[in-house]
Amino acid sequence: MKLKRDKHFPVIIAAFALMASASALSPFIHAHAGAWLQAESHSVKEETKPTGIAGKTIVIDPGHGGSDSGARGVNGLQEKEITLAVSRRLTAYLQQAGAHVVMTRTSDVDLATDEDRTRRRRHIGDLQGRLQVVRKQHVDAFVSIHCNAAPSPNWHGAQVLYFRNNVEGKTLATILQETYGRELLTTNRAIQSNRTLYLLKRIEGPTVLAEIGFITNPTEAAAMRTPAYQERIAFATYQALVRYFSDPSVLQANQMGNESDTEQDRSGQDEANDADVSDET
Repeated sequence: MKLKRDKHFPVIIAAFALMASASALSPFIHAHAGAWLQAESHSVKEETKPTGIAGKTIVIDPGHGGSDSGARGVNGLQEKEITLAVSRRLTAYLQQAGAHVVMTRTSDVDLATDEDRTRRRRHIGDLQGRLQVVRKQHVDAFVSIHCNAAPSPNWHGAQVLYFRNNVEGKTLATILQETYGRELLTTNRAIQSNRTLYLLKRIEGPTVLAEIGFITNPTEAAAMRTPAYQERIAFATYQALVRYFSDPSVLQANQMGNESDTEQDRSGQDEANDADVSDET
């Protein structure tokens, strides 16, 4: 079925207004497997660019790539293809809004070196390569895009992860999860703290890993295959980043979270000796 395209421009008046009007900005058609979404083309008008995000350096990390396909889903769908497609669209939105965007990869490659491959450490080499990209920048936010997978085809829903001691990461994860819950296919999932993911552990500030849906769920896999739904994921992620950098209450939430974490650190040293596991989805 040929997708119909119609122009759709986001109007960003203020931080709270942005989130309150999200449904109007990108109306979502909850689809069954055979009833497809209409493609939407969003653009950020010059006069409505959100000032909070302009000038920020944001690293977008499309998960996997090259010989690492990531999860494999319904009808041979590969995670690496979806993460790159969504990341490219997200990058375009952020650049229109005046952000400086760096992608850890822009094509179907990984970041491991030949030496990494010779020494059979391609996976950790790839992660280290992504971390090097981040450390060359003064990063204001980091978003890693992934697809989830499960043995059961019934599992579904987007979910955002953050490093457990990262207050800014938790705040961004909360905003992003709220936006996904409103704009994407139905999800009842909540944000999840993590203490083992390689990149989340090593990047400070608002750092999250977004699992944008289950590639093993027939409905979500079919949707993620379409440019229309890739566009919707990218725009929802963009909205969340705009709110993070434009909403005055975010700074207050981060300050309160830092105070809370300080108190927990004083009484929670029993977990300090947990194993340092280096795994990334």
